[in-house]
Amino acid sequence: MEWEGGDWERLLAELTDGDLLYVYTPLCGTCALARRMLEIAEAMMPELRIRAANLNAMPGLAQRLRIESVPCLSLPDGESGERRSLYRFGSVVELTEAIRPS
Repeated sequence: MEWEGGDWERLLAELTDGDLLYVYTPLCGTCALARRMLEIAEAMMPELRIRAANLNAMPGLAQRLRIESVPCLSLPDGESGERRSLYRFGSVVELTEAIRPS
């Protein structure tokens, strides 16, 4: 599901513990590759709920989530209840291991 720029604060508040948030910019080649990897992971694990946000359309999101670079995958951190950021998309295998619920 793609987020639109105007309402990201409400959408962020509605994220559940199982939701992943993929943050990207449209002209970033690495972001396009990471998106493809996420599509493959989603096909392997259809229970995933992945949201996508174009950082160019919602710059305040970067400050709110403390995003350092794109691509970024915001994941729930089951232990603390907070979210953690994943910036390295090495392979589909590594990605699925990182996002698989423990």
